[in-house]
Amino acid sequence: MPFNYLVLICLFMALKSNAQQLPLPSGAYEFNMLPVVKTDAGEKRHLFKWPTKTLDSFQIDIFTLHQGKELPGESSSSEKEKLVMVIKGSLEISLSNEILQLSERSIALISNEQQAHYKNTDGENTTFYVIQWDSGHRNDKPYENALPFDYDAMDFKSNVKGGRRDVMEAPTKTLPELEMHITTLLEGEKSHDPHVHPDEEIIVVLQGEVEEMINGTPYRLGPGSLIFLSAMDPHGIRNVGKGACEYYAIRWTTDKD
Repeated sequence: MPFNYLVLICLFMALKSNAQQLPLPSGAYEFNMLPVVKTDAGEKRHLFKWPTKTLDSFQIDIFTLHQGKELPGESSSSEKEKLVMVIKGSLEISLSNEILQLSERSIALISNEQQAHYKNTDGENTTFYVIQWDSGHRNDKPYENALPFDYDAMDFKSNVKGGRRDVMEAPTKTLPELEMHITTLLEGEKSHDPHVHPDEEIIVVLQGEVEEMINGTPYRLGPGSLIFLSAMDPHGIRNVGKGACEYYAIRWTTDKD
């Protein structure tokens, strides 16, 4: 795993030297190996801010807020649509005209027209993802300001491999379609054999250990880790830890597909 991570860093350095900013390649980001920046409120882990094959700009950051702390100011661009996903603890999101309360493993889709302010309302540290993008696409109000999805309210559908929670599959204000679900895999199970698809995808590990095969290379990842899958790159995932694993799978389509 350290070797794989080193290869990814070297690839990023090569991309940064290219003024054209080549599209973000598929890669795996182990949470415990990400550089940490200490802040007055907690910690920040920056994964990337880069164009992809289908997005003009794609940025992912992981924040940890200490008890009662807030993220000062606007933490993400108001021009970009965003997903906020709570990995641990609970989070209060203040928007211009509403307040959202997200529990652990819940997620919210926030309009590109909204600014967000984050506060830890839990008794312990809260860790959450802020995923934001600019697709160059605009739709007519498929939703208003924000769509929260509470993990505990999601319907769990069991199957022989584990189960699934469907989150959403619909257009957003900047995407023709955004599809999100949570997969649970029993110990030793795989979701499917390596395959390809034209839409890009991210996977966020919530529980357990997974092995993601990307272009024939295996990456082993634990809770809090992220996988980015570029269009048409062969990939497949399986549970390689003890007990069940659980992860978000998020895919989108754009006018560039």
